[in-house]
Amino acid sequence: MAVAQVPRNFKLLAELEKGEKGMSTGACSYGLEDPEDILMTHWTGTIWGPPHGHHENRIYELKMECGPNYPKEPPVIHFVSQINLPGVNPTDGKVDPNTVPILRDWTRIAAELAKNPRPKEDPLSLEAALIAIRRYMDEQKKLPQPPEGSKYPSSQRVMIGRWWCECLALYKSLLTQATSVPLPPDILSLSSSLSTENPIKTLIRNTFKRNRGDTSPRLVVSSLKNGYRFLSLLSTASISSTSKEYSDICNFLRENTERVIRIKTAREKELAERPKLGPREGHVPIITKVSGEGEPPVYKPTRDSARPLSEIPNGIRKVPRLYKPMSRFHERVVRQISRKRSDRVRLLLEMQEDDLVIARMEDEWERQLGFLAKKEGRYKQFMREEKEGVLEELSFERTMKHAIKALMGLLEEERVDLVARGEAMFQIEKREQEALDRELEEKRKREGLIDEEDIKRFRRWKEGKERKGREILKVMGEKESQLRRGVERLEREEEEELERRGIVVEK
Repeated sequence: MAVAQVPRNFKLLAELEKGEKGMSTGACSYGLEDPEDILMTHWTGTIWGPPHGHHENRIYELKMECGPNYPKEPPVIHFVSQINLPGVNPTDGKVDPNTVPILRDWTRIAAELAKNPRPKEDPLSLEAALIAIRRYMDEQKKLPQPPEGSKYPSSQRVMIGRWWCECLALYKSLLTQATSVPLPPDILSLSSSLSTENPIKTLIRNTFKRNRGDTSPRLVVSSLKNGYRFLSLLSTASISSTSKEYSDICNFLRENTERVIRIKTAREKELAERPKLGPREGHVPIITKVSGEGEPPVYKPTRDSARPLSEIPNGIRKVPRLYKPMSRFHERVVRQISRKRSDRVRLLLEMQEDDLVIARMEDEWERQLGFLAKKEGRYKQFMREEKEGVLEELSFERTMKHAIKALMGLLEEERVDLVARGEAMFQIEKREQEALDRELEEKRKREGLIDEEDIKRFRRWKEGKERKGREILKVMGEKESQLRRGVERLEREEEEELERRGIVVEK
């Protein structure tokens, strides 16, 4: 009699519920890698290292993939944390099923369970696989292990590298094909106000730049499909200017160019109305640079003292603050400077993480083309430049490294300049605060609100508060030193006690 089989998704749902409720053994845990994975294919797991060996007090991270035939076929398991274990691929951490008993006998056990009713405890599950791997680790616990925290190269990074190659090839093909499409004069004249480049090439460059951060497999595969579809569209349009594809491209370019011009005009209008960061006409700058060219920047307040009260329009002195609460104008200037600096830092990170990788790919592409051209007898020497009497080969990677170095130098110069400006602004703030205190004191004396004795008592009270604050900090420092000495004394006593008992503890 045939036995009903539990569907794959029902079994995985039961395992997911068990893992999320913490019903699994304490030595391992598991769950979905992506909670929105409706197929429940990709899982993550952790194994607590077995005691009394090199695995002790270590937590190993794993990834498991349940294929469409699970549980008839075993899951594919990879170690994410690096481990020295026979049967584990030292390159990507893949576990060889033949080294773990339950993975080796998985198909046979599944066939037996298909003939007989399932037992109360399911022998084929992700938890059972993790427990078996941990038991196998315990058998090999004397093997030396890599440093704790080291991981295998992510398969996602490898996949992203392959996607970079495919996207780069598609990008070059699109740019090459874009120049072969003849465009009517009205589109060329309309787009000339934006750029002198071919409008199709501009559109391709902007689209790739806008979507360069997409690393999701679903988005990348969909983008590649659309890119190759657009490539075939350009190829058809370049052959015949009377085809439907050619008219669709021209109509889209007209609409898109008009839309970009409207956006650009609105943006320029907004920027023209925005307050500028530079000095305003008729106003004396509050700080002046006194250092010479090539010297570290030094700024000094333009005035030697605080502003007289007669020059303040409403007669009320407000102390400028470098921290909140600050004036609305000051806050807007600080926000604009911070936004500009954060954009440069973001650009630097993109150049280091993405553009440098693309530059290396470009160099490898050029080297391969040069090798093929040399093989065919059409070799042309790479571009070189002379530097200090030595010819150096020009490369994309070298140029990108120069750009990164220049941008890092610019950010450092900007940081030093901002620090120097801040020191000068602190001097102005201190002077204005002292002037405000004097004016308030004179006003109270003039209005008879306080007398000389009240002022002296206030000053004595203020000095007492400052002295008490210094004493509190001194006492806190002494208590911290006492606590540190007490902890060191306890540690010494514990070490002496362990040594007296003959117990050796590895440090």
